[in-house]
Amino acid sequence: MANIITIAQTVWLEMLRRKDLYIILTLQAFFTFLLTTVDAFGSDVPSSYIMDIGLMLAFLLSIAMSVAMGARQIPNEIRSGTIFFILTKPIDRFEFLLGKWLGLWSGMVGANALFYLIVTGVTLSKGYAFEPLVLVQVFCLHSMLLGIVVAMSLFFTLFLTQGAGGTATGIFVVLCYLFVPRIPNLLAYESGWRSTALSLIYYLSPHLELFDMRARVLHGWGMLGSGILIGTIAYGLLLTAIFLGLAGIIFRKKHFTRGANL
Repeated sequence: MANIITIAQTVWLEMLRRKDLYIILTLQAFFTFLLTTVDAFGSDVPSSYIMDIGLMLAFLLSIAMSVAMGARQIPNEIRSGTIFFILTKPIDRFEFLLGKWLGLWSGMVGANALFYLIVTGVTLSKGYAFEPLVLVQVFCLHSMLLGIVVAMSLFFTLFLTQGAGGTATGIFVVLCYLFVPRIPNLLAYESGWRSTALSLIYYLSPHLELFDMRARVLHGWGMLGSGILIGTIAYGLLLTAIFLGLAGIIFRKKHFTRGANL
């Protein structure tokens, strides 16, 4: 466990040294505050719209940052040659992978908390009332989603280049989030092998839309039941474990070459 924490700490330091996090936080704050100055049809933008767009920005920016940062972790270590030094120490390869995941995920959760604080502060200043505990549930499931995305990104970049791995992760996330939930509607118009193929895709693909509970805040639907919340978190942990497990299998068998073009 000490090795995992040590590797996670190096990821935190890297995140703090790079400017990506500060730029994205600035963009989040800028666009959220910009909404308060918009005059739509002679009236201020409703505070519920600010919450809606602010949370949407938090989802988009955090996912994009998770993909980008996850995609460069292993390739950067190989390119710089530091991975050869690290793996000569008494560190198991799976420990190294878990440390990378833990550092990225925890760092993204921290950044995500700042996103939520910005959105919440602005909407509260505009008089928008919402149930705080519902927003806490939204944040928890959003954080679970980021853990899955980071695991996916690490997985894809173990057998693809950095650019291709990041692109593949982004496309896969979009397909799982937007296309997979709509498959039941398509099944009404398909039959035979197409129906079977779509059904397999639907049941085997990760259902990332389950972790987006923004509508519960925006429409005042109240908190999720404890059983549903625990079940969703358990599903997220399972998906994370699957992608990290697959990544671990590939990582154990992977042969590294100094100066490889990644």
